[in-house]
Amino acid sequence: MMRKSLLLVLPLVLAACGEAQPAHEPVEAPTDAVETAKVFVDANGLGPADAEPFRFGAARADVDAAIGEALGIAPGKSRNEECGAGPMDFSQFGPLQIAYMDGELRGWFLREGEGVATSDGIQPGTTKFEGLRLEKQVRKLDTTLEGEFEYTTADFGTITGFAEDGETVTALQAGISCFFR
Repeated sequence: MMRKSLLLVLPLVLAACGEAQPAHEPVEAPTDAVETAKVFVDANGLGPADAEPFRFGAARADVDAAIGEALGIAPGKSRNEECGAGPMDFSQFGPLQIAYMDGELRGWFLREGEGVATSDGIQPGTTKFEGLRLEKQVRKLDTTLEGEFEYTTADFGTITGFAEDGETVTALQAGISCFFR
């Protein structure tokens, strides 16, 4: 009888000894934005939602054609001779700017807008910075650019981002950039 009583009481005693830890609520991905994304970006490149992504080093003509078709718009094109890495060419598709050097994909920059999200569901203007910090490994960067951070992606790459107001992710970037720090 004594053994049975101990077996019944022991779990209650052990439970009382442990401090209850509040479970982190899973951060809801902006499902509407991700489900309607026509282009996905990641730490190693980008591509249309229904195709294999282009990796850094892919030809500009191929990338621009596929992204233009996916988004249904022609790119705006520009060039900056004074980037730290060297002269860069850019293709602008709404909120997505794609960076090229010597005709090859080298980076991307994404602002708030429709049609583009990261492959792990992050979208500027929609994703909350605190939610990102709960889900991913996030490191604030000490730079002259306000709110700059870096996070580890699901495939163990890194994406740089900005949360200028400290609350909402306002922009994301991977690869070579033309930021002046």
